[in-house]
Amino acid sequence: MPDSSSLATPPPTPTPTPTPSRAKAQTPLAPAPARLGEPLRWAMFRALEWLSDQRGNNTLGAFSVTPAEATGPALWFYVTTIGELNAVAPMIEWLIAQRPDLRPVLITEHPHYRDAYLARLPQAVVCTSRGHSSDARRLARLLPPAMLAVAEIPCLPSEAPCRFSYAFLREARRHNAATLMLNGWLYHYDPPARLDQLERRLLERDFLNAFDVLCVQDDETARQLESRGAPRERLQVTGNMKFDAMRRADWGVEQATRSPRLLGHLLASARPIVVGGCVTELAEQRQVLGAFERLRRTHPDALLILAPRHPENQARMGELLAQLAEAGLRVTRRSQVEDAPLAADVACMVLDTVGELRDFYAAASVAHVGVDHNVLEPLGLNKPLTIRGGWDTTYPSYPVYRLLRDRGVLHECDDDAAMCDYWLAAIARAPRIAEDLRRTEEVLASMRGSVARHQAAGEPWLGR
Repeated sequence: MPDSSSLATPPPTPTPTPTPSRAKAQTPLAPAPARLGEPLRWAMFRALEWLSDQRGNNTLGAFSVTPAEATGPALWFYVTTIGELNAVAPMIEWLIAQRPDLRPVLITEHPHYRDAYLARLPQAVVCTSRGHSSDARRLARLLPPAMLAVAEIPCLPSEAPCRFSYAFLREARRHNAATLMLNGWLYHYDPPARLDQLERRLLERDFLNAFDVLCVQDDETARQLESRGAPRERLQVTGNMKFDAMRRADWGVEQATRSPRLLGHLLASARPIVVGGCVTELAEQRQVLGAFERLRRTHPDALLILAPRHPENQARMGELLAQLAEAGLRVTRRSQVEDAPLAADVACMVLDTVGELRDFYAAASVAHVGVDHNVLEPLGLNKPLTIRGGWDTTYPSYPVYRLLRDRGVLHECDDDAAMCDYWLAAIARAPRIAEDLRRTEEVLASMRGSVARHQAAGEPWLGR
């Protein structure tokens, strides 16, 4: 068997050499000796994985496929969360349309996203795996891949707070599948566990060489991947697909598959509605609640829809509900009510479901997005938006935040009085809000076009 560098055929047309820009420090692990071929490096890693299994490897035993009876040739996508799925949805939908003969398979390590995935793509199969090499083999036996697309992250083994292992890429290459990296970006995280560290040291270069095309968001990501072994001729700087994916100017309530009656009633009501998305940290929750308390002095019928980042985290959910009880608000949880008009005396609805936040932004008079999360979902619906400062440069939301902040179209409020002031202006449709929205749309329009560039990069590989 040849070394993995010979497994990936170069694309038909070369792309311009990426130019360097701002770098961020990361401590690289020493690579495996180049004289070792890929089969030997892989055998060494499998032996280490086997030893880990004997000690209780927590990546083992998590494999499942829904629906369980699914079989046949497949189009594999790695999309670790609903956020990644939404971020690259136009490209995923395009690939599925180009290859209707293949069954789409969404690979994730989070079983609680299964229902949201199937609501978004009912024809898909959802595979849950924590990245054990045996899972890749089992999936390939059931649903052999003709194409694999890794959606947004990770660009390196165990480089993000999710685990897409080299085993899935290797299995795709064994089946002669085309392999694409979509919307690539680097977290700059060190591998969290010893086995992950060894996988990166042994197989990082093989991981990068296993892609036919590496579509990345910016020049700096391309430069860093090239320095770590990615073939220059396969790197393409295609921009950030999120600017295309989150545009929803044509949204209608009929698109909300899970809450159309509830959303339709909210849209028809005259209530001021604040939607706080991915507001997870307790300090930020207190600020949002403080601003909402101020807002109710002027608008006593206002409604707050508050979406915590991880509704499955029962401890954090309990802390949030305790805060709401202390604030004296009548609260309901989305998971505990039917898809029906919301009672008029409910002051706060906790959106403790997965996959509905984008639709609820559509009902907002004004939105707030929690630190380190996706500002493009409400902006794509032309909604006034507040945020707090202090974003983490290692989060995948940071490049968008930085671009929009530098263009002056994000409104940061670091106390509840300033936040409430902006909300009041948004509810009143003040001229300054209209100007903010106009400038925001102008900036967003200038950053779109990544989906078309991704399609051009992927098209030569559709028939492989």
